Amino acid sequence: MSGRNVNIGRDAVGNIIQTGDHNTAELRYKRVELPPPETVDIRKEIDALKQLLGQLKTDDQQKIVNAVSEAAGDAAKPKPDKDEVGKALERALGYASKAADFGEKTGQIATHLQNAVGWLGDNWHKLLPLVGLVV
Repeated sequence: MSGRNVNIGRDAVGNIIQTGDHNTAELRYKRVELPPPETVDIRKEIDALKQLLGQLKTDDQQKIVNAVSEAAGDAAKPKPDKDEVGKALERALGYASKAADFGEKTGQIATHLQNAVGWLGDNWHKLLPLVGLVV
């Protein structure tokens, strides 16, 4: 067989796809159930995320704080736009995931992110793998 190309028609979330000979890989995700949106105090979850993500050791700390603050501001509106909140959290987590100590704090972050994603809805399940969770 020549070439080692992989084509995927849709998504491959939760899978390992690798090419080569004698390779090994491990995938560690915890399957979780999300809380119903009406049971989540999104402001409380965002405050907790702001606290945890703001402690990370990274040059992008101010960008993280700004993005989480934007999420908090959007969530505090009388009729929050969940996609705007999600985009801001996605940006914050993107920066945070590059921090040297992100791996050490994923367990604490995961609980609050799980709740936030429950409130945000199906479009935002994509944030869960950043902290080792899947639905």
